[in-house]
Amino acid sequence: MDRRGENLVRPCVLALGLHVIVVSSFFIAVSPEAKTIIPPQVIVMQATELTFAPSEAAISRAKKQEEETDQKLRDLEVAKQLAKELERKKLEDKKRQDVELKKKAETERLAKELEQKKLEDKKQAKAEAKSKAEAKSKAEAKSKAEAKSKAEAKSKAEAEPKTKALQNEEALLAAEKSRKSAKAEKQKQKVIEEAFKKAQAKAQSLEDLKEQDEAELALLNALDSVKSAANVIDAMTTRITRGWRAPMGFKDGLVVDLRMSLASNGELVDVRVVRSSGDVLFDRSAVTAVQRSSPFDEVKRFDAATFEEKFRTLTVRFRP
Repeated sequence: MDRRGENLVRPCVLALGLHVIVVSSFFIAVSPEAKTIIPPQVIVMQATELTFAPSEAAISRAKKQEEETDQKLRDLEVAKQLAKELERKKLEDKKRQDVELKKKAETERLAKELEQKKLEDKKQAKAEAKSKAEAKSKAEAKSKAEAKSKAEAKSKAEAEPKTKALQNEEALLAAEKSRKSAKAEKQKQKVIEEAFKKAQAKAQSLEDLKEQDEAELALLNALDSVKSAANVIDAMTTRITRGWRAPMGFKDGLVVDLRMSLASNGELVDVRVVRSSGDVLFDRSAVTAVQRSSPFDEVKRFDAATFEEKFRTLTVRFRP
């Protein structure tokens, strides 16, 4: 007999005794042998407060409910922490992207400045070459005029036999001037070629640096895409877990793998069990939780290639 039965015995005995006393008093009062009327005896009963202790099953249910409530609170706290961590990572990624964009803009600015300087150097070199050519032309014209004037004066002053020697001298002077002019022109061309090679080497260095920055930026974008996809999958798993309802007779430690097929708008196309937990009711409750949690609008923000690779068909491990 449990504690509740023990508490009912005493009141039942007292009630039975009270009825026996009342009935006995009645028979004594109405019997012929009674010579006097005896007033009924007033019986004072002491009331006893009965308390019922909760059963062990009720205590167990209350304790289990309290544990489930605590677990839900802990899960909520973990979800909040994950959301904060995700937000922090997003801020860090945004800062890193801003730095990369500034770096890229600075590289482009330097490349433009180098190109502008290269054009200015070319213009300056052309202007200098033109100026030198004009100066050389003027000098040659002046030299020719002077030589012609001298030749005419000398031809007038000297006799006919010296004309041939003068012509030879003029030819030698012209050859010497031509040789010097060719040498100067060659030296000038060499200087221009060296300057062009240096500018080209600098431009190539900046181009290599630009390509390296673009490769690093592409790698960072790929890593960010992978990280974002992992965060979205975690968020989807968390939502499925929140929408799950424990079946009857659920035992802790069960795990089931589910394969989900999604449309590009986040709608659930199909979900099936790929590795059972061994408990049919638990597997069915996991599938129902996935169906209850759809659509998964988080996948809309990814481009078509990322969606096809990461979310068209994915396998999630469900562990409450």
